[in-house]
Amino acid sequence: EVAEHAAVDEILGELETGSRDKALKRASQIEGVAGEMLATGVRHAMESRTILEALLFEKVLRVRPTLERFLPFLAITAAAAPLLGLLGTVIGMINTFQLITIFGTGDAKSLSSGISEALMTTALGLVVAIPTLILHGAVSRMAKRKIGLLEELSVACVNGIDVLQSRPPR
Repeated sequence: EVAEHAAVDEILGELETGSRDKALKRASQIEGVAGEMLATGVRHAMESRTILEALLFEKVLRVRPTLERFLPFLAITAAAAPLLGLLGTVIGMINTFQLITIFGTGDAKSLSSGISEALMTTALGLVVAIPTLILHGAVSRMAKRKIGLLEELSVACVNGIDVLQSRPPR
């Protein structure tokens, strides 16, 4: 993150000296969407602030679905896994009670194995849900951090270019 902020300062410095090609080259050295976004800022540095903001914001909006693409799947999996486990437990308990109806309660060993089997589905549901919930949180924070960084770089770029445009020519 610090490298990207330093790169924005370098790019603005190149623009200030009138070296648009060097600024564009420096922006293209930054990997990923941040580099593309800063290159767009350099290419459109002479546009109005409103247009520049819109162009850079468009880049941020374009990357957001890519960063957040797996979040709904992870959220649904984390929510559904315990419910599926509970469903398995309920079905297992129904089967156990049907056995009680047919054979009575004389054999505790067969009853306990049926109950144990029924509870196993709840445990498996939780085994799936808990790591998925943790993964969802981690991926969500990573996506928010990246989007936040892109927004910061966008604002820094727009503000820097705005300052350069407001200075009298040398």
